[in-house]
Parts: sequence; C-alpha cells; structure tokens
Amino acid sequence: MRQWWFDRLRARTERGDVPGWVMITVMTIVIASAILVIFQDRVTSFLNETLNQYM
Repeated sequence: MRQWWFDRLRARTERGDVPGWVMITVMTIVIASAILVIFQDRVTSFLNETLNQYM
C-alpha cells in the first residue's frame, strides 16, 4: 500500500500538464480580446473622454 502511494506521487510530479495559471492567463486574454472586439467603439470613446478630462 505504501509503495503504491509513492509511485502515484512520483507519476503525478513527472506528468506534464498545463499549469492552471497558463490556462487562466490564456482565458483572460481571450475574454478581454472578445470584449474589446465587441465594444471597441465604446471603449475607445470612454478612454478618450476620460483622458481628455484629466489632460
């Protein structure tokens, strides 16, 4: 039983898997890009108005 646990831990650490932070980063980029594509006019006008207020 004990050997089985050590074999499982060793196999788990050696297995190549995409880390969670990579998936979160890619998903964030995809969601931000989709929002920017859909609402590009609104985002650019909002940024222009905001920057013009403070500059």
